[in-house]
Amino acid sequence: MRDHIRLLLGTEERVLRSIDPTQTVMRWLREEAFRRGTKEGCAEGDCGACTVVIGRLSSSGEIRYQPVNSCIQFVGTLDGCQLLTVEDLADADGTLHPIQTAIVDQHGSQCGFCTPGFIMSMAAIWLNGEVLDRQGIEDALAGNLCRCTGYGPIIAAAETIAAMPKHAPDPSIKARLAAWNDDDDIVAGSANRLFHAPASLESLAQIANDNPSGTILAGSTDVGLWVTKQNRKLNPVIWLGRVGALQQIIDGDLIEIGAGVDYERAVAVITQHYPAAAEMFRRLGSRQIREAGTIG
Repeated sequence: MRDHIRLLLGTEERVLRSIDPTQTVMRWLREEAFRRGTKEGCAEGDCGACTVVIGRLSSSGEIRYQPVNSCIQFVGTLDGCQLLTVEDLADADGTLHPIQTAIVDQHGSQCGFCTPGFIMSMAAIWLNGEVLDRQGIEDALAGNLCRCTGYGPIIAAAETIAAMPKHAPDPSIKARLAAWNDDDDIVAGSANRLFHAPASLESLAQIANDNPSGTILAGSTDVGLWVTKQNRKLNPVIWLGRVGALQQIIDGDLIEIGAGVDYERAVAVITQHYPAAAEMFRRLGSRQIREAGTIG
């Protein structure tokens, strides 16, 4: 059992022990990591100003980069991940990343408040090497709202990014994340405020039985709002993200989808068999929500 979570903030290892179980990623970034490019707009996962990218190892051993709303994600859910913010894109000497350059060249920023979120949604496209047409770009940016620039220049910048050569993953990042891929149960926090992350169904059952007032946390797209909008004091929080048995998709005579599988993964399988469902799923939240919210 571990008493801490560990993550890469960019390329820097961070070990967090005394975490509040409901501290959001955005609050941690701004108040403790002092990365203030990530903005709070709505605090409910609607506007996209707080978008960051989380890199997780997939079952195939590759890193899957997910754009998520940091305003409703809890920091404990970052265990074993790489967290990327807008501060990670420019070179150390200040040279802008091509995504940032595209925004400048296409005049895709005005007041600038929403710009980091748009840039990080585009960063996910680039990091994953996605080849997107105009419709795909609009879908990828649908969770980012802008009040003053107008979407034309922003989409033009994204089209520039979509035409760029694919990102070459850093093998050292993959190796560092793989080294953290353990089967430890996690209990982090303080004596009165605990974050549990069991690593097996057996541990989950035991922890849930021992904590009948605990809150089960999956993608945080609902539970996050209980904290940011209703000011609930959840304790303890029991996160399902490390229970591998809940993260599986079995595509056979039947499609079996684990309760911890997010919509983006599930939809990719479902629409192979039922293409007509694709349009419905396009309207089910933004990409940031589908990358976090679970289907079960």
